[in-house]
Amino acid sequence: MSAALPQASSRQCHRRSVLLHRQAPGHSELETCPMNVPPLVIALFTWVLVFAAGLVGIWIGARLPEGHRTDDSRNVVSNSMAMVSTLTALVLGLLLSVANTSFGDNQEQLMSTSSDIIRMDHLLRLYGTEADGSRDLLRQYAHSMLNDVFPPDGSQRTVENEATLDLLAKVEKWATLMVPANATQRWLQPHIMDVSDRIVQEHFTLVKQQLDAIPAALLVLMLLWLVLLFASFGLFAPRHLTSITVLLLSSGAASGAVLLLLELETPHRGFVNLSPDPLQHAIEVMEKHANDG
Repeated sequence: MSAALPQASSRQCHRRSVLLHRQAPGHSELETCPMNVPPLVIALFTWVLVFAAGLVGIWIGARLPEGHRTDDSRNVVSNSMAMVSTLTALVLGLLLSVANTSFGDNQEQLMSTSSDIIRMDHLLRLYGTEADGSRDLLRQYAHSMLNDVFPPDGSQRTVENEATLDLLAKVEKWATLMVPANATQRWLQPHIMDVSDRIVQEHFTLVKQQLDAIPAALLVLMLLWLVLLFASFGLFAPRHLTSITVLLLSSGAASGAVLLLLELETPHRGFVNLSPDPLQHAIEVMEKHANDG
């Protein structure tokens, strides 16, 4: 998700955006960067803050003069908070829908990339022994990309590893420098170049998806709405254990929705993760073909 980052991190984010803009000029330069705070930490902070707002509401309600606790006052608060509640539900539902779509797009992108890697390896194998070096580079690229997107040590993923980008550039360069020696190779050359170009575009689409984020201002606004809502819930709530328990569980449910939203927006870490199976399958297929000769 997007948030205020340290100055060094912001410069790195800007450099990534410029790199993406140069590699994929069809995309506008991005203005958001993912944050490094774990989603669970943000969700727990939301839970504590919203529940505390409900307790503050109870504390304020106990000290209100009787003239402020009339049915008319209750109606004004209830009607006003009904509008805020509707806005919060609509925005949260919309964000969850967008985040779920983005998560599916990320997984689909990995499947498409893996399919194109297998396709290119097949075309290079048909091209002949002259392409064996490029096939080795393609396998190395697939291994490097798997380690970048799904780090074995569980660290944060990156799709901008310089070594991986160098391997991708070498594969692309080989495709453009091919000199066909027969009719079969002349037929294969444009197909190889087409698949190579798709792999490059898909790689930088993953960069774009990593940089895409929901603006922090929208999340802060939604959090303020939740704080207002729960403060109003506590304002006229009876002061006993049942009311406090209900406020605790309700604020937990709201923070759970925020957690799900953040998890879908950061599918490389946390409880909701992308599947590495497509890339692993592509590597297995290439290794099998390499061993079979």
